[in-house]
Amino acid sequence: MKKHKRISLNKKIVLIPLSVFVPMLCVVVYLFVTLMQSVNEYNRITESVTYANHYSKEFKERMDYTMYLAVIGNKTVDELGNGETTINGIVTVNPYTYMDELSVICKELSNMATASINKTQIRFVENSLKSLRKCVAVLETMIADGSSYEDKIIYLDENIRGQSGLTAVIQGAIENYIYEETRNFANMKEELERNVATALRISIFLIAAAILVSLVLSSMAVQSIARPIRKLCKQTKKVARGDFTANTKIDTVDEIAVLTDSFNVMTAEIGSLVEDIKKQEENLRLTESKLLQAQINPHFLYNTLDTIVWLAEAKETKEVVSMVTTLSEFFRTTLSKGKDYITIKEEEEHIRSYLRIQQFRYQDIMEYEINIASELHQCKIPKLTLQPLVENALYHGIKKKRGKGLIRITGWKEGKHIFFEVEDDGIGMNIYALERLRRSIAGVGEEMGGSGFGLANVNQRLQYYYGTEYGVFFESEENKGTKATVIIEAKDIQPFS
Repeated sequence: MKKHKRISLNKKIVLIPLSVFVPMLCVVVYLFVTLMQSVNEYNRITESVTYANHYSKEFKERMDYTMYLAVIGNKTVDELGNGETTINGIVTVNPYTYMDELSVICKELSNMATASINKTQIRFVENSLKSLRKCVAVLETMIADGSSYEDKIIYLDENIRGQSGLTAVIQGAIENYIYEETRNFANMKEELERNVATALRISIFLIAAAILVSLVLSSMAVQSIARPIRKLCKQTKKVARGDFTANTKIDTVDEIAVLTDSFNVMTAEIGSLVEDIKKQEENLRLTESKLLQAQINPHFLYNTLDTIVWLAEAKETKEVVSMVTTLSEFFRTTLSKGKDYITIKEEEEHIRSYLRIQQFRYQDIMEYEINIASELHQCKIPKLTLQPLVENALYHGIKKKRGKGLIRITGWKEGKHIFFEVEDDGIGMNIYALERLRRSIAGVGEEMGGSGFGLANVNQRLQYYYGTEYGVFFESEENKGTKATVIIEAKDIQPFS
């Protein structure tokens, strides 16, 4: 038996809207193009007619009356004034300026003309303007030379304002321009009606074809989609109730079958992941509990309180106040209202408080320097990022060294990264101890206990927030000192939920 080529579900779904959309798009594009052409043609005609009509009405009467006032008043055109409204409501003009203005308009009318004959009409107007300019100049000369009133009037009527005068000729040419332009309205209307009738016939045919094709494709899609989807929905309801053993089977070979198989695999994986998440949540709570214990070292608190008692017995009141204040500041940051992250300025104050307290006890063997760029102060980082590193430098570097040692804390920004360095000139580590520390911090070696656990927690938290490429990195040389470098991304971080 001959096998029929199966159409994929994706193609079926895409073909349904395409069967309607493509024909409709063709009709819309055709109508849009036709309409835009008609609108553009209409705008061109309207603009050219409006321009021409304005000067057709005003040019002759303003020019004629201005030159007549010059003759009867025996004045030059400059003496008459420009833009003054006379008793009969006509505005006087400077003939030369007005003719220059019409010359400019003629160029625009020539560009806007939709009838080819109108370009010839405009050239005729431009030539007539040149002749009119000469006639106005002659009349001005006659006025200046004191010619008789009769001679001036006769010249005015015969050459400028009369029935066959140049202003009448120009007005007639502009009116012919308007007439030829308006004739194009009728032609445009006929062409638009033809285009609309053609578009209507095409639309009817395409709509009928689109309806037929969409009905066929919709029927195919319903058979291929609706039934399998209903079956799959029943299984998803079981999963929603927590039954991750739900399984279904669809007898198709298209995308629904792939979806079904994926659903079955996903259901099994979700069940496994739910169990893993429960275990991870328990581990996370345990880790957070250990972290809090590591953050508040009881020996540090006991030693600090002993120091305060000793100072009080020695009646060192100022030192007692200073110690208590510094201890309060230290624990205020340590607790920080339960927040997971604080500003770098707060972290700096925290380690400064810690070092001030320790300096009461180790003032003979410890000095410290803190140099963190002020531009970092408002950036936020996980709290207690630097204090465990400073504590490690004190107890495992400086305290075991003979003589006085220095702890230097620096911080700066480079590009998209923030760097912190906690460096001491203590006893350092040999290559084996350094490697052991690195493995412990990375979580691939044996736990070192004490500060090693605290350093691993710092590294782990930084990688939770920023990614595995960030964290704490140690360098050390025996009898020369140790340097811990923290590298994080300069970005806003969100607390653990």
